[in-house]
Amino acid sequence: MPGIFNVDAGVDVIISVQVRKESIVLTQERYASLLRTLRNGGLRAVGRRGDSDAQILVFVSCPEAFLRVLVQKERESDFLSGLPVIPIPDHTILPSERIRLVHSYITSANSDGGLGIHPDIPRWDLIQTVFCLHDRVFNELWVHSWASNWLSTASVPQEEIRAHFGDALSLYFIFIQSYTRALVVPAAFGVIFWAIGAPYSPIYSLLTSVWGIGFVEWWRVKERRIALRYGVRGSTRVEKARVQNRYKDVSAWTRELRILASVPVISSFAVLLAVLMTGIFFLEEFCEHFYTGPGQKYVTFTPTIIYAILVPHLISFFQSCAERFATWENHTHHSTHDASVTLKTFIFTALVAYLSLTLTALVYVPFGDAMVAVALKWFGRNKSGAFDSIVHEGRTHLMLDRSRLEEQMFAYTVTNQIVDSASEIGWPYAMKIWHIILDLIWGKQSDNLLSEELSFAHLRSFSTSLTLQPSAEDSLLIRALHESTLPSTPSNLSTDYSEMVIQFGYIVLWSTIFPLAPFFALLNNVLEMRKDAFRIANHERRPIPERTESIGPWLDVLEFLGWGSAIVNVILVGLFCPSSQTDERGKCGYLFDLTGDTGTPIEMISIALSDAVWDSADAAAWRELAFTVLLLVLGASQAWVVVRGLMRHIIEKIMWEGSTEVENWRNEMKRVKTGFLDGLSDEGVLSHANVSGGSGASHKAQTEKEKIKPNKKHSPDIFWSYDEGLEEIRRLSGKEE
Repeated sequence: MPGIFNVDAGVDVIISVQVRKESIVLTQERYASLLRTLRNGGLRAVGRRGDSDAQILVFVSCPEAFLRVLVQKERESDFLSGLPVIPIPDHTILPSERIRLVHSYITSANSDGGLGIHPDIPRWDLIQTVFCLHDRVFNELWVHSWASNWLSTASVPQEEIRAHFGDALSLYFIFIQSYTRALVVPAAFGVIFWAIGAPYSPIYSLLTSVWGIGFVEWWRVKERRIALRYGVRGSTRVEKARVQNRYKDVSAWTRELRILASVPVISSFAVLLAVLMTGIFFLEEFCEHFYTGPGQKYVTFTPTIIYAILVPHLISFFQSCAERFATWENHTHHSTHDASVTLKTFIFTALVAYLSLTLTALVYVPFGDAMVAVALKWFGRNKSGAFDSIVHEGRTHLMLDRSRLEEQMFAYTVTNQIVDSASEIGWPYAMKIWHIILDLIWGKQSDNLLSEELSFAHLRSFSTSLTLQPSAEDSLLIRALHESTLPSTPSNLSTDYSEMVIQFGYIVLWSTIFPLAPFFALLNNVLEMRKDAFRIANHERRPIPERTESIGPWLDVLEFLGWGSAIVNVILVGLFCPSSQTDERGKCGYLFDLTGDTGTPIEMISIALSDAVWDSADAAAWRELAFTVLLLVLGASQAWVVVRGLMRHIIEKIMWEGSTEVENWRNEMKRVKTGFLDGLSDEGVLSHANVSGGSGASHKAQTEKEKIKPNKKHSPDIFWSYDEGLEEIRRLSGKEE
């Protein structure tokens, strides 16, 4: 395996300390306390000056003997909690395990056997961050393996990714690779149905929904097998408490009440975002289809400008509120805290991603003409000359059709993915160029940048001579200073998972509109894996390894989207699927025809509302529509439950029962339990009693032995010494004769 953890002086983790000049005495005391706590805890620690007078980098290393102690403690905890246990002599300590154990030991609360050194604890508020250095040798090999084979969905073996980055990052790449390979199925279906010109096909919608259910259930079993193979099945049972919870403990009931208290606030934010996006959508349609006043060319950009200004700020504000709510809920463990934040923020993310399509498909296309009539009457079209001067003369129809939905799907699944990929790769380089330009503007010479990078460590630290080639110690400091300025990789990879889950939703919910969506998603994900690896290796700090057995709440979100696909596809097919290719007029007919020829509930509502007057016909049409939609939703939901249950049963039997991971796990558990029972034999119990109880216990054990000593006169062995069966049979046969 290329590269051991960090070859530079055996550094495991680095603690960045901020020096506060206004309270230099307090800073000195806390810094000395930090070094004393680390060294008394069995670690080696030494400080070096950073890139400014206000920064100190504390390099921490764990001796091999003490590392074995940490491993032994973790194995004992795993055994007591029922996790698979690997004997230490037969287990090589992986680089990621070494970093995880040392980092966890430093940052965990004292009650969990850690040192309690964490930036969120007031005592250690001078700490900016705790991070670890990248293994550059492995990173170069990893990125090169992706770049050398653009058609592959795998790079280096997953065991090596796990060895260097831990279980969480390895599981993410296994997920995205598995998901990308699974996309081949809907992509093939999509290309076929697109080629034959059959959007909104009920067959394609059914196949896509079934595929979505099957993938979720398949992944549910696969991640369990991976957890068994990695030895982390049930790792949440040994998860250490958050240090924030340790100092602000609350009861479970209080936490549940706080979670419920956040529901109205989150719902209010969601409604506000929905109203804002709906208003922007209305304004966009008005500017595009009706407005003919001054500056028409520029007015059409108004909705986009409003969206770019308001929506990102609202989302950012909500995300900060979600973090505060999760902190207020005071979850005991990081996994439940992250799950709370994930579920809260996903509500907003899904609204931004899917609301426009929902409004177009279920509101504007079916009821466009009726809404135009209502809006024109409300504005007083025939009463205001100013209104007539800016609205297209004679425009009384919205004229939205299926092509609008297809344009939106193309923008979301193709254009947006291209823009996101370009910005994610190019933005870090653009920022570096911008900083270089600023340096040049402020009078720095570009040809001196490299020499400054190589020599500043000599000028400000422990080296006494200026050389063009820095020593190994100086190179270590330069690397540490550079990586301390990089953004951190979220431990739960929430942003990366969110991108894939949103894409999954586009495919299972809306791809019947644009069947090529899975194909473009497949192409995007082939690039996404390389982009993520390149970003982590070059533009972010090395992720702190974590033990995890699942993708967490994202699995529940995927299942929810699978349920939603059953409902949305039924509605879309009902609204837009052609009942025949052409009718006698040469036009495409629909199951819910909007031309006024079929008398369906939607058509009745569109006609009834076109006069902008609410009457009994409107009420009857809405009741019929509500009843029809309710039946469709109930039927689709029940069908989803049946199909999911059937596929879960089949996949469990095929992938779980009898698999190598399950058999090895069961054999290991049997071996451990057998060894445990062997240790509880009679001799072992009595011997333990003799040692722990002294002469009194020995006398008691001797008395018990005498009590159970067999009495020869009434020995039970006499009962087993003879048999009466044959004698009875002979006696009975003699009577019959």
